[in-house]
Amino acid sequence: MLLHAVICGSRVNGPGLRAVVYFQGCSLACSNCWNPETHAFAGKERSVDEVADLIACAHEERGLDGVTFSGGEPMQQADVLLTLIESLRQRLPRLSFGMYSGYSLRELSGGLYWCRSELTRSEKRRIWRDIRSYLVFAVLGRYAATRPSALPLRSSTNQMLELFSDRYTEEDFGPQEVEVQIDSQGTVQISGFPVAGMPA
Repeated sequence: MLLHAVICGSRVNGPGLRAVVYFQGCSLACSNCWNPETHAFAGKERSVDEVADLIACAHEERGLDGVTFSGGEPMQQADVLLTLIESLRQRLPRLSFGMYSGYSLRELSGGLYWCRSELTRSEKRRIWRDIRSYLVFAVLGRYAATRPSALPLRSSTNQMLELFSDRYTEEDFGPQEVEVQIDSQGTVQISGFPVAGMPA
């Protein structure tokens, strides 16, 4: 799988303390996207086991509530995303899973999304059904810079927060915030919703 980054503990990408897996690659080309560096399908391939091990270690150290998949566009590597979710569910059955996708629920359900692997439309519909069965929540829809939102987890008003189980209610999703994390090598990671005071 192509990944942009993994954050081992975030409180601004869904309820509780969550790991965030940022997939590398997106062809949707939303105008003024916040993460343009995640668009190219380029970089180092990482194995599902490697990423699952990283999240398992983070859970052991920090007691994660869940994992949120973002990007880039996670559904453009849907088959690998499903394999990762299944691996994590086997190893850590209490984790909740959430996802950001620029695709709508209609596009996903109909298999109307592009995937890096050559999959048929029926395969894409099946993979989405399987992924959805594991997801607790998803924020779906293209980012629209001209329609800013202050709603939890939604950066534009056209996006939908879909709840796929009763584990959380809308009240469990806090206000938009930003996190800045600096690791021991001095690498800076910004996550969340940097709507004020950030360079364009």
